[in-house]
Amino acid sequence: MPEVTITTPRGIRLAATFEPAPPRAEATPAAPGWVAPSGSAVVFAHGFLADRSSRGRADVFAAAYRERGLATLQLDFAGCGASDDDVVEVGRQVEDLTAAYDHLIAAGYPRLVVHGHSLGALVALRTSSPHVEAMVLTGAVTGPILHPWDQVLSPAQLAELDATGRTTILDDGPSGRTGMVISAQTLADFADVDQESLLGAVACPVLMVHGGALVDGEEHPLLTRSRVGLPYLPAGSALEVVSGGDHALLDYTDAVVRKALDWLSLHLG
Repeated sequence: MPEVTITTPRGIRLAATFEPAPPRAEATPAAPGWVAPSGSAVVFAHGFLADRSSRGRADVFAAAYRERGLATLQLDFAGCGASDDDVVEVGRQVEDLTAAYDHLIAAGYPRLVVHGHSLGALVALRTSSPHVEAMVLTGAVTGPILHPWDQVLSPAQLAELDATGRTTILDDGPSGRTGMVISAQTLADFADVDQESLLGAVACPVLMVHGGALVDGEEHPLLTRSRVGLPYLPAGSALEVVSGGDHALLDYTDAVVRKALDWLSLHLG
């Protein structure tokens, strides 16, 4: 897969995978369905402490988008995956995502879709661009979320955060990175969200897809927030619930792909 490097204004080099869509002028009986307009591309914004592949989920989505005429850019946020080291914070990731937009626009892709997951969805919602025509957000953080950090971080990590403002989370993913650095601001990013202000500033339609498993302690509050926030979003926005799905939606990727492509066919073109 073609690897690209994108440099942010703060000098961080971001690792990404860019793939153009295969040549396909129009839908045919052999390849039916909607085809995106020329110059369209999808940018992926991965979730908290993840990477551009997102355990393979983003790879499946990207392949499906390319089949419908959309180029794809899968990005490792700074401090994640194969990108340069940095503190994982929403404000920094907004700059990263903006740099990805600029890269695609310069490459001849002025019509953008953002596919964001979890905290990456919050990053997408905070990243303004007139070139973004639609967003597909899964397991989105759309309002304030109070995580039980004392159940996520060890006492030593919490003590280090309190003493220095930062701590390191071990990374056993495939990128070879040994750890990711978070800060006190990282924790605040989940809670300090004014939902009406955030969603009211979005200029394009948004599809939010959530898992519907009530036993999923992570996804259910996110779904509740999105239900409350839907009226603040522009016309054409929608909320879809995948029955039985958890936060990752790993076992429901095909269902999410169908929902995303059906919805995009109405809002991109």
